[in-house]
Amino acid sequence: MAAPSTGMQTVPAPDVRDLVEAILRTGLMLGHLFGDLLDELPDDAFAGEDAGEVLLDMFAGTIAPVADAAGRRAVRQTTALLGAVADRTIIDLQAVAELSAEGDG
Repeated sequence: MAAPSTGMQTVPAPDVRDLVEAILRTGLMLGHLFGDLLDELPDDAFAGEDAGEVLLDMFAGTIAPVADAAGRRAVRQTTALLGAVADRTIIDLQAVAELSAEGDG
């Protein structure tokens, strides 16, 4: 059974909280915007192309100047950090579910 997150924190808790809030705000905003745009597009908006793929490319174009300003290394580190955030969240949720199931049994 995986254990919930433990160990000494080297990043101050307020900084971690700010990160979580930024991830949630940005993720929700982008997710809602993407979904709304996809829902509103006519079926033939991008003849012969997948509308979702076209929108992803458009979002990438919008974000590219920010990514360029940050640099390739920062972009790759951020991508890795977001992946690790998702993985850690799932691991902790699974641990809580296992503990809950043990308590019910």
